Amino acid sequence: MRYNFCVLVLLSFVLSGCEKEINLEHMRPNPKLVLNCLAVQGDTLSVELSRTWFYADNKVQDIFVSDADVKLYVNDVFRESLAETTVKYENPDFDAVLYKSSFYMPAAGDRIRLTASRKGFKNIEAVTEVPRPCAVSDFEFEQESVRDTSEWWDDYYIHLSQKNTLCFTLHDEPGEENYYLIYFRRGDAWGEKDSLRYSWFSFRPDYGSEPVFAVQNSALDQIFGYDGVGGYNGLAFSDELFDGKSYRFKIPWEISLSYTLSTDYNPYKYRCYLYSISRSYYNYMKTMNDLYESGFVGDLAEIGFAEPVRIYSNVEGGTGILGGGCLEFREFTSD
Repeated sequence: MRYNFCVLVLLSFVLSGCEKEINLEHMRPNPKLVLNCLAVQGDTLSVELSRTWFYADNKVQDIFVSDADVKLYVNDVFRESLAETTVKYENPDFDAVLYKSSFYMPAAGDRIRLTASRKGFKNIEAVTEVPRPCAVSDFEFEQESVRDTSEWWDDYYIHLSQKNTLCFTLHDEPGEENYYLIYFRRGDAWGEKDSLRYSWFSFRPDYGSEPVFAVQNSALDQIFGYDGVGGYNGLAFSDELFDGKSYRFKIPWEISLSYTLSTDYNPYKYRCYLYSISRSYYNYMKTMNDLYESGFVGDLAEIGFAEPVRIYSNVEGGTGILGGGCLEFREFTSD
């Protein structure tokens, strides 16, 4: 016991000698403006403006930038200076500063340029184009439901299993590179039967079963068993596999739940958001997917054995993204 105590004392001196406080302040860069905006056809233009912060900062507060001069140009013609507004977000709980147009709504083919200036920061500028809408048809929501009943105490439990598949046909324009983004949300019902409300949450269907999405896995991912496909916050894809053709998508997912016979069963609702997007926004979303939902190569990057993911940005003088998009939206109700 005395020998073990001496070893522990010795180790404590050795380990304490290895500690060294490193001051990183000499590495602190000047903060930059961060511009984020997706200009969607038919929606009022809204721009989020914030700032970068140093990774050694423990608590980051007041990242949104107010009192900035944000100018909008459409097809190289000045349209207006955007008005500053404050928006309350519930999850997470904070106030964001947005700059909104008073009248302009993006249209397909528009070339949008945004500039922003604010004292203490370098001026920034970003350019994008709004693509044409998706040519999409034949949306179908297929379901196979199996219900089993079991008795427990003085009630009956219904166990529901569902296989869902969303099908649609995307008609791609020939002779050009086109880019798309797909995003799913599920609505959970709550409240009284005659006045139901829905809370909407992101979810990830089985993208990997669809060949267009499955090709996004690298060879190393497949070798080491990383066969899943991300997309919890949206999945960007190109027309590489169906350029100039009509392609039938089939995207499945499964759910299982239980409810009692004495309670009302309120089926889920599902929403599908399908965008045509600009090349700049496609590049941005691809790198975001690589960063947050990467496989084997991403794990190597985290421990320093591979190149870190560099987030794409088309904002000159700062960082962030200005992208363009056109939305096709569908809502379906479960059985």
